[in-house]
Amino acid sequence: MKQILALGWILFTSMMSCFAQRSIKIDLTNQEAYLVDHGRVILRSPICSGRPGHETPVGSFRVTDKDLNHASSFYGFFGNPVTRQIVVPDADIDMKIPTRLEFVQAPMRYYVQFQPAIGLHAGFLPGRPASHGCVRMPEEYAVAFFQAATVGMPVIVYGSPQSTRIYWASRRTRPTGFTHVAAFGYRGNVDADVDAFKRRRDAALEQFETEWDTREKELERQIDALEDQKDRATGWRKEELRVEIERFDQLKDDFEIRRDAAKEMLKRQWGG
Repeated sequence: MKQILALGWILFTSMMSCFAQRSIKIDLTNQEAYLVDHGRVILRSPICSGRPGHETPVGSFRVTDKDLNHASSFYGFFGNPVTRQIVVPDADIDMKIPTRLEFVQAPMRYYVQFQPAIGLHAGFLPGRPASHGCVRMPEEYAVAFFQAATVGMPVIVYGSPQSTRIYWASRRTRPTGFTHVAAFGYRGNVDADVDAFKRRRDAALEQFETEWDTREKELERQIDALEDQKDRATGWRKEELRVEIERFDQLKDDFEIRRDAAKEMLKRQWGG
C-alpha cells in the first residue's frame, strides 16, 4: 500500500516539477524560439518577430491565454469578396475600407499569448521581422508549442533583430505582387483540425481518469483490508489498526487533492 501511495505522490510531484521547469525562450537576434525543459532545449523553431515600429517586447513574461483559432482584433487585410483575392495585404480596422472590398481579420491559429495582444502563433515567415509584434512560426511548430504551453509558463524574450541579416523564410506557394490569390477566406481545414485536437485532448483526459481511478481503488482496497483486520483484532493490535486506518483515510483525502490539482494542470496543458 505504501508503495502505491508513494508511486502516486512521485507521479504528482514529477508532473508539478515538469511544468514548473518548462519555459519558452524567444531569441530575437537569431529569430528562433525554444521550448526548454529543465534547462535543455527540446524544441526549436524559426520565427518572424515584430518589424521596426512594432517590435516584439523584450523581457520576462508568462503565458496568459491560449486560443486554437484566434484572429487579430485589429490587423488583417482588405479582400475582394467576389474574386476571393487579397488586394491590400497589410491593413487594420482604423483604415478606410476601399470600395467593393472588405476587411478580414488576420488568422492567428494556435495562439499562445504572453502579453496583451502579443503571442506566438502559426504564420508566414518572409525571412525578416515583419509582424505587428507577435511571434509567427511555421504551423507544425506552432501546434507543438501550443500543446506544450500552459497558462503561467515563463516566456523569456531577449536580443534584437539584425536588419542586414537574412533569416529562415517559409517556402512561397503564392505569387508575389500587389494582388495575392488563394489566401482570402481560407484558413485551412479548421473543422478537421479542431476535431482532431479535441479527440487527442479527450483521450488524454480519459487516460488520466483511468490511471487515477485505478490508484484510488487500490487505496480503498487497502483500507477495507485494514478494516477487516481491525474487526478481528483484540487488545493493543485493534488500537494500532485504528490509528493506521485514520492515517490511510488522511492519505485518501490528500490523494483527492493531488488528483484535482493534476487534472487541472492537464486541462491547462490542453488549453481547456
